[in-house]
Amino acid sequence: MLRDGTPCLVYDEQLPHLIKHVEFSREDYQLTLIYKLPENLGKHGRKFEFPLDHRFVQHLEKRKKVAVACVQNGDLFEIKMYSVVFADPKKAVKK
Repeated sequence: MLRDGTPCLVYDEQLPHLIKHVEFSREDYQLTLIYKLPENLGKHGRKFEFPLDHRFVQHLEKRKKVAVACVQNGDLFEIKMYSVVFADPKKAVKK
């Protein structure tokens, strides 16, 4: 969480594409960074490998936004805000 209470996701590697939005799956309680790609390429993203706790999900549902930041050498940078899309569990995301 950021100081103002905004939920925040942190990644530690270079992403191959810009982020379009963050998708939350109620089926497995996991988040995926959905990449900004041309429509004809379909939906691709980077799924976080851990399920979220219930309180974090409540913050997502309330705010409908999440901060996403990169961490290197213990410092956060490139903190950006994205909309959270609550996904239909039947629609798969390509990795």
